[in-house]
Amino acid sequence: MTNFILHIVYDDRCAKPDFLSGFGFSTLIYNAYSKEFSLFDTGGNGDSLVYNIERLGVKISEIKRVIISHNHHDHAGGLSKIIQLNPQILVYVPHAALASFKHVFPDANIQGISKFLEMEQGMYSSGEYGANFTEHCLYLQLDSGELIILVGCAHPGLENYIIKGREMGKIRAIIGGFHGFNKFSFLEGIEFIGACHCTAKMKEIAKRFPDQFKRICVGDSISF
Repeated sequence: MTNFILHIVYDDRCAKPDFLSGFGFSTLIYNAYSKEFSLFDTGGNGDSLVYNIERLGVKISEIKRVIISHNHHDHAGGLSKIIQLNPQILVYVPHAALASFKHVFPDANIQGISKFLEMEQGMYSSGEYGANFTEHCLYLQLDSGELIILVGCAHPGLENYIIKGREMGKIRAIIGGFHGFNKFSFLEGIEFIGACHCTAKMKEIAKRFPDQFKRICVGDSISF
């Protein structure tokens, strides 16, 4: 049984024909438990993001919530367009960035996350990580108990999200930007390594994990 379908709707590494690429990252999530769509990050350009989502046959009004991993333009730049098209959408941001988001979007339904939180069945925020700059990741838990981890840029260290995730269950997949992550031993045992966007050590990861490394492109749909 498929528990989650992940549609890659924004990235700068590659894009399938008829999809647009751009600097940043975003994944549209279909949760089979709740039968709802959520959006993890919004890329850097709202028009391109909306185009890619609608190419999948999904209306912006159908998306229940947006989870912003951190307050950088390449992950939150498309949020204004999403709110414009779906003013009632629920937006989750790191608590440390809540005031700045509320200042920009005073009428939007924005909530700050500081600690581990279940947003809906099978979907959890890690809570804030980082000292001077905070970020959170998303855990998707399958029927089997295994986890899918979605990360924005993993500025606080990808290994911290992996350590936390392993307290919940075996990690099956990790997808998103790994930034400067080089503690490769933490990736051992993960069968799907979807490093993309800002990952600096892409070639090294692909070489060390040739069977687990997966190329991520805008327009990909991945079922778990």
